[in-house]
Amino acid sequence: MKKIIAGILVLGTLSSCSLGDDTPTGNNNNNIYDTNIVGVWKIQTEYQISGSDKATVIHENVPDDCKKKGTYEFRNDGKYYMNDYNTVSSVCQKTESTLPYFYDSTQMKLTINNNNAEVLDLSTGKLIILTPANYDYNGDNTNDYIKTVFYK
Repeated sequence: MKKIIAGILVLGTLSSCSLGDDTPTGNNNNNIYDTNIVGVWKIQTEYQISGSDKATVIHENVPDDCKKKGTYEFRNDGKYYMNDYNTVSSVCQKTESTLPYFYDSTQMKLTINNNNAEVLDLSTGKLIILTPANYDYNGDNTNDYIKTVFYK
């Protein structure tokens, strides 16, 4: 269950969502609407990554049939549309959200509704982000990260 919650946190922390705020932060000089990030993405794999070195894989999570239904769309207007699916008590449940986003290509930083992620790779068909998990998965007293690999 903690993996599911961490996955949702990766994509925009719904509990702090402000659906009325349609204004993206930043300015157009930093490629807010980078053409590579614009489009509909799907999760390929999620990894729990050690916070001590940001490299060691603690656990790999391949999406189940329910999670594979999810889509994560970045549009030219600075809006991020999330249709996230998670299995909860053997039932596939959908969560929808529309949030503002900003992508700073010079710093390789993606911000969705004031939640930051480091962009490790971005091309026309692949997006890899690293997000703080705010949880210690491996018990080393250091909060770990979630690395999410998306594809178009």
